[in-house]
Amino acid sequence: MSFLQPLALIGLPLIALPILIHLINQHRHRTIPWAAMMFLMHAKRLSKGMARLRHFLILLMRVLAVAALIFVISRPLSGGWLGSIGMGKPDATLILLDRSPSMGVQDLQTGQSKRSAALQKLSQLLEQGDYGTHLVLIDSASGQLQEVDSPKALLDLPGTGSSATSADIPDMLESALAYLRANESGRADVWICSDLNENDWDVESGRWHAIREAFVELEGVHHFLIADAGLPSNNLSVRVENVQRWERGNDAELVLDIVIRTEGDGDVAAQVPIEFEVNNVRSVVELELDRQGASLQGYRIPIDSKFKAGWGSVGLPGDANPLDNRFFFVFSEPPIRRAVVVSDDLKSGETFQQALTVPTDVRHQHRVDVIPMDRVAEIDWEKTSLLIWQAALPSGLVASQIEQFVEAGRVVMFFSPRQSTDETLYGSRWMDWQTSGSQQVSNISWWRGDTDLLAHVESGDALPLNELRIYRYRSFESHGTPLARFADDAPLLTRVPTDRGAVYFCSTLPTAEFSSLEREGVVFYVMLQRALEQGSRALAVASQRDAGPNVLAGRNQWELVASIDDSQLLSQRGLHAGVYRDGAYWAAVNRSQIEDRATVVPVATVDALFDGVSYRRIDVNVGDTSALASELWRVFLIAMVVALLAEAVLSLPSRRVKSTSLIDLTVASGSERR
Repeated sequence: MSFLQPLALIGLPLIALPILIHLINQHRHRTIPWAAMMFLMHAKRLSKGMARLRHFLILLMRVLAVAALIFVISRPLSGGWLGSIGMGKPDATLILLDRSPSMGVQDLQTGQSKRSAALQKLSQLLEQGDYGTHLVLIDSASGQLQEVDSPKALLDLPGTGSSATSADIPDMLESALAYLRANESGRADVWICSDLNENDWDVESGRWHAIREAFVELEGVHHFLIADAGLPSNNLSVRVENVQRWERGNDAELVLDIVIRTEGDGDVAAQVPIEFEVNNVRSVVELELDRQGASLQGYRIPIDSKFKAGWGSVGLPGDANPLDNRFFFVFSEPPIRRAVVVSDDLKSGETFQQALTVPTDVRHQHRVDVIPMDRVAEIDWEKTSLLIWQAALPSGLVASQIEQFVEAGRVVMFFSPRQSTDETLYGSRWMDWQTSGSQQVSNISWWRGDTDLLAHVESGDALPLNELRIYRYRSFESHGTPLARFADDAPLLTRVPTDRGAVYFCSTLPTAEFSSLEREGVVFYVMLQRALEQGSRALAVASQRDAGPNVLAGRNQWELVASIDDSQLLSQRGLHAGVYRDGAYWAAVNRSQIEDRATVVPVATVDALFDGVSYRRIDVNVGDTSALASELWRVFLIAMVVALLAEAVLSLPSRRVKSTSLIDLTVASGSERR
């Protein structure tokens, strides 16, 4: 229980006032023995036990009435987890809001989403309490810090609306930590609103230890997690992949893959209508579903051959989450997929070239160039999709060119150099070569199969990484996220976070001296082809992009063509699903693939992340309209009235008590001595 007016509790010692008056009143009259009254006193003792009990109850009711009055004035709030609120005015209140698509799950009766429900409950709670001098919002979509005037303003801000972006809870906590340090805040409350999706929390990240240790050093910081981990019922999501435009003579068509996933434990319809829209032309197809959903591989849509580029979407009927019911796509003529391999090792260079030359689709054109370090100046950065760098990490002008290459949306993969090097790039550097010990082989113990280069194939089967044999690998320091690890937790493949494009580090080489990547072939080929495809998207005039703050960077005249919500603000573009156009260039922005495959982190795992810091978790459910805390002063007011009425009733039989008011506290025991 907490209190909106805790200073009123200073008056609690006043509950002893009736007892004090009773003790004083006992000594107000002196008792004088009188022989004529001795027989009467003897008879009185026979009923003295019941009289004392009645007098004790009268005194108790008076004490309870005073205590209830003090609690009414202090305005108590319900909720045992609110014990640390109200213990002092915080200097700052920080709100970390998850705006990812999964927070858009709605209660079908109230129409309230997880995100809006958490905001409304938190706003009401902060309005009832004291949220401090500074109220700061950190939203997962933009990552920016915004000072808010009042808790009520949170409900109408563009920065608290839904989005198609994924959340990064560790990054948001790092932003909160930087704010508290920069402003030298004393006592602070940090509120996190989330649905505990695994990809949002990234519990395996090494950042959590540093974050926890940093908050332990800050005194007076309290963490509160409003968690809604409930799964939606009967929810369908749609995704479009591998959009291609092909021409056959004078005819043109779009070829695309459509994946529909089911979520929840309820029954789904056997058939659902799928709406297709291409350049404002709509059609509907009925699709059979099973318990896992459905997929259409290589679905063909005829189009006019004059449309060299354009846009489209695939939509589902409304359900629990409207944010995953429509997926936008754009199309254009495919570009040449060009890769450059920089390596001073001739054998390794040939291995990379063989894996990259063979296309996954014969209709794609591939070009692969293998060059040594001294010919780096020959690279045509504007026409290259993928850069394989198997040499010492570059510095100076070449390093700057690679950074610009990645910022343009392309992909770089760094493989272990044979020679020693001390250079650092993207916060990473190569260390010493490692052997596999007495067994002379290292196995892959874990890899991320839900997304990125090592994701499961379209059939759902995992890549055979467990069959790989690594004989030598190079350790390296990096702040990136591992995609595959050895049994000793050393990373095989790591992705370094970037605003656009992608940067990977691989700790071994594909030749037989180092690994079985070349001999096994499948993993190596799929990994490189996916990286090439990812980098080629930036070369096409039409590109599929994951929603994010900088997803539309690089061009300045993007215009909104289509979206789920046509009322997007300019500052929110790129954060919502939709189609954008800048002259001849098209971009489709959607939620990332991992949003459709995310699982919920167990609450015990999340709680363990906050070991050693002040932390409370509040579990809520979408559709629950009750407030996080409610005032209890009415309860105590009723208790006070009941106590006074009981005191009056108990005092009626005693005529020796002149008054039963709260002020006249003379009890029968004092009157008897008269």
